[in-house]
Amino acid sequence: MKLRGLEGELILCAVFIATDLFWVGVAAGMPLWDGFAPASGFLPSLYGALLAALALAATLMDVLGRRGDDEAKTPVRRAMMILLALAAGAAGIETAGFFASMLLMMLLLFRIAERLPIISSIAAATGVSGGFTLVFRSWLGVPLPAGPWVF
Repeated sequence: MKLRGLEGELILCAVFIATDLFWVGVAAGMPLWDGFAPASGFLPSLYGALLAALALAATLMDVLGRRGDDEAKTPVRRAMMILLALAAGAAGIETAGFFASMLLMMLLLFRIAERLPIISSIAAATGVSGGFTLVFRSWLGVPLPAGPWVF
């Protein structure tokens, strides 16, 4: 067992486990089942228990040393790129409009994070953004920000 150099990871895992146990404790006070259907406490209890199990598994992986240092650094960089693309997409919705913002966000995700070829990235980003716009604006009637291009 290697514990040196893992103080930050262990503290983060302990925070996640404590948060999940609190979540499950609050959900335990809610009704779990109502007649023939799940009640308001069912899904929070289930999700809390699953998240606690995942945090515990991550803690065990850190303690048992199942991953190398190079392996640990790559997903962090990729996760940061994905978070940056999501934040930029969310920030640009009001200014550029829903379709344009989602198109650029999905293009960044497909091209940079997933490393797809440019033609495939453009096609996939256009299809996903168009599908989102069609579902939310046309079928569900959600008023989406149009931006300066009115689409």
